[in-house]
Amino acid sequence: MDTTQRTIQDTKFSASNILFYLFVTALVAYGINYKRKRQRMEYLASKIPGPPCLPLVGNALSFVGNSEDVLGVIDEFLHKYTETAKFWVGPELYITISNPEDLQIVLNNTKTLEKGPAYRFFINTVGTGLFSAPVEKWRRNRKVITPAFNMNLMSHFVPVFREKNAILLQRLKKHENTGKPVDVWEYISGAALDIICQTAMGYNVRAQEEEESEFAAALTKASELDCMRIYKIWLHPDFIFEIFSFFTGLKETYKTLHKLPKQLITEKKAEFQRKMESGELDFNEDAKESKKLKVFLDILLELKAAGAHFTDDDIRDEVITMMIGGSETSALTLCFTLLMLSMHPEIQDKVYDEVYSIFGDTDRPIEMEDLGKLAYLEQTLKEALRLFPVGPVFLRKVTEEIEVGKYTLPKDCNLIIPPLNVHHNPKYYSNPKVFNPDNFTPEAIAARHRYSFIAFSGGARGCIGSKYAMLSMKVTISTILRNFEVHTDMKMTDLKMKVDLLMRSVTGYPIKLTTRDRRPSHVRKAQPNPNPSPVSVN
Repeated sequence: MDTTQRTIQDTKFSASNILFYLFVTALVAYGINYKRKRQRMEYLASKIPGPPCLPLVGNALSFVGNSEDVLGVIDEFLHKYTETAKFWVGPELYITISNPEDLQIVLNNTKTLEKGPAYRFFINTVGTGLFSAPVEKWRRNRKVITPAFNMNLMSHFVPVFREKNAILLQRLKKHENTGKPVDVWEYISGAALDIICQTAMGYNVRAQEEEESEFAAALTKASELDCMRIYKIWLHPDFIFEIFSFFTGLKETYKTLHKLPKQLITEKKAEFQRKMESGELDFNEDAKESKKLKVFLDILLELKAAGAHFTDDDIRDEVITMMIGGSETSALTLCFTLLMLSMHPEIQDKVYDEVYSIFGDTDRPIEMEDLGKLAYLEQTLKEALRLFPVGPVFLRKVTEEIEVGKYTLPKDCNLIIPPLNVHHNPKYYSNPKVFNPDNFTPEAIAARHRYSFIAFSGGARGCIGSKYAMLSMKVTISTILRNFEVHTDMKMTDLKMKVDLLMRSVTGYPIKLTTRDRRPSHVRKAQPNPNPSPVSVN
C-alpha cells in the first residue's frame, strides 16, 4: 500500500473515531442532563411509599395481562397502599391519591388540571373534547358548553326522556313474563344514545330501531383495543400501533365509530345553514325564549358561524365526547342499578313505593317537578355509582410541584385517582361491598367528607353533565319499575369487572321481567293482585 492510500485510510479511520466519540459524548451529556432534571423528581418520589422496581422498566411488568388482570393488580396495589403511594412504568412516575382530604386539594388545584399521558391512547376514539382536551382547549370549550346544561333548559328534555323510554318499554315487553333472563345492555344503551342525541344535538338517530347499535358496538371494540395499548407497553410507540391497528381492523372500527357523529354534524350544519339564509336564526341576546331552547350542538354551530375559534374537528370531538359521555356512562349505571334492584327485592320495593307515592296507579306522565321528589331513587343510583363507578380510575398530570398531605408531588409526575378504591374504603362506608342506598341519606352524606364520593370526578374538571345524567336516569328507572318487576339469578359474587374506556360487567346484565303489580309493597304482600296492569309513559 503506497503512502497516499495509507494517508486516506488513516484519515477515514480518524474521522470515524471522531464521529463515534462525539456520539458517545453527546449520549453521556444527554444522560447526565436527563438525570439532573429528574434528580428532584426521584428525590421526592423516594419519600413516597411504593413497591420495589426494576431498572429501566420500573414496575411495568406487574401490569402485563388483559384488562381483568390489570384491574386486579391495581385493586391489590390500592388495598396494600391505602392512601398515597407510587410506582414507576419505565421513566414515568405514577402516584395514587385516594384520601378525600388530598383529593380535595388535587382536584381543585390549577397545577393538576392537565389529563395524564395515557389519555392520548384514546384520541383516535374520542378526539380531544372535554374528556381528554389539553387545559387551554378545555378552558375555552367548557365555558362555551356549560350553558347547554342549565336546569331551565333541562326541563325541556323531559318529554324526550319520556318518548325514548316509551320505545324502550315496547322493546322490553317481548321479554315480559317469559321466565328467561335478557341482557338489558343492548336495550338500555340504544335508549341512552337516542336520548343524548335528541337532547344535546337535536337529532333523532333512532338507535332503538336497530337490533344492535353500530355505534355502540364500534365503541366497545375501539375502547377495548385502545385500553389494551395502555398495559401492553410495546404498543406505546405510534408507528407500532399503526401496524397493530391495520392488522386488527381497528382503523375500520374508528371509521365506523365516527360515521354516525359525522353524519349527524353534516345534517345539522346543512339545517343550520338553511336557517341562517332564511333568517330563522335569532342571534339577539334579548331573544330569551330562542336562546333558552338552543341545544349543545346549536351553540357550537352558532359560535363557529360568529367567528369563534371553533374548527370542524373541534365540533366533531365534542359531539363524540358528548355521545359517549352522555350515553355509555348513563347506560352502564342504569344496567348496574337494575341488576342491583333485581338482586335486592326489598330495595326495589322501597324505590317502587316512592314512585307509587307520586303517581299512584295512574298513567300520568312523569314531569320535571316529579323528579325532585324521587329522593330514594337518587340514593339508589348514587349507590350503584359508588359500587360500580363507570370511570374506576382517572389520571392527572402535575405541571408544578404541589404539597398534598405530608408529601410533595413532583413536577411531571402522573396522578392516579381511583373512585373504585375510594368508594370501597371501609373508613368512609361500612360494609363497602354491600349495596345500601342508605349510604346516601342526607345524614350519611353530611357525616362523610365531600370527596369520599367522586363518581363524577370533582373540582373544575368534574363531569359537566352530572345533573342531566341523574334526571335522565331517574326517568328511565321509574318508568321501568312502573311497568315491570325485575329479578335475576345472579349473585354479587358472580359479578366480574373489566375496564376499557369505562368499567363494565364481564357477565353482562341478565334480568327477568315480570308484569308489575301496581299496588304498594305492603298491600301487594298482604294479598295477591289477579289483574296487574302496565303503565303508559306517553
